[in-house]
Amino acid sequence: MILLSYWLRLARLSVHYFKRSTILPYLPVRTWIELTSHCNFACPICPNRLLDEKEKGFMDFGLFKKIIDEAQDFLFEANLAHRGESLLHPRLLEMIAYAKKKRLYTRLHTNGSLLSEKMAEGILCSGLDRLSFSFDGHDKETYEKIRAGGQFEKAVDDIVRFLEMKKRARAKKPLTVIEVIAFDQEKTNNSSLVKDRLLALFKHLRPSNLVIKQSHNWAGEFKADESKEDYSLCPFPWNTLAIFWNGNVLPCPQDFFGRNVVGNVEDSSLRKIWNGERMITLRKKLAMRDMADLPTCLRCDRIRRKTFLGVPREYLWKYITKRMP
Repeated sequence: MILLSYWLRLARLSVHYFKRSTILPYLPVRTWIELTSHCNFACPICPNRLLDEKEKGFMDFGLFKKIIDEAQDFLFEANLAHRGESLLHPRLLEMIAYAKKKRLYTRLHTNGSLLSEKMAEGILCSGLDRLSFSFDGHDKETYEKIRAGGQFEKAVDDIVRFLEMKKRARAKKPLTVIEVIAFDQEKTNNSSLVKDRLLALFKHLRPSNLVIKQSHNWAGEFKADESKEDYSLCPFPWNTLAIFWNGNVLPCPQDFFGRNVVGNVEDSSLRKIWNGERMITLRKKLAMRDMADLPTCLRCDRIRRKTFLGVPREYLWKYITKRMP
């Protein structure tokens, strides 16, 4: 029934996306909730290292509860991470447990460097549905160049320990995924060879999945290859909201520096923001390709990817099977 309900909502969403509706009769199906914008790494591929200190902070537990209490009625999933490293939040496990209490599908993305044995045990007991690790590079030199601040051997050991603990506990959750960004040198190589080399690091303990993802330019914050693809209407404002640690709401998770804030959940609700004047105006401008005063959208490479029925091809099957990226 849950999957059927998801498909029905996805069909409804798709109708209004293709119609270019600006006022939507439904609410978002997923969100990014930023527990913290602090990070203990300084990766050259991530804009986090460029964040001003005043933009860094931790989400208050009361604010988190307010978001979850409201969102439980319409969200299918909550990504409990965004610009920072969520394992830094002192109340992370309480937050996961609270979201699970409200029957939300929860996802956590981490660099894994703070996954101590105690934290691993807590996550296994929390009910978290999906845990993904950023693990770019299948050797020490590549990994430590990309994941600045990380240690290759420690990263491997921590993931292996987590997989061992999960196996001993006979735990089905969380689904454990290794995510790798496909950089230029990996695009030219055999992707199956890259996967084999990565999986070999974890010995006999296979993660639930290994995903090689395409890099993107964080809405123009980084230079990207010039694309010749036709314009593709961004689907984010028709299905998603992102919430920063301070309550600021964004129409998509690519707007790293919050240049297009559409509201704040401290003094409003997600329901009001979703069909508020700023969101309506944004949808109208995107539908008309009127982005002269939307530089974040104009420079984003996400609107120029190959798609099928408006969905990026690499994500289509995941959308259909409720395994969204």
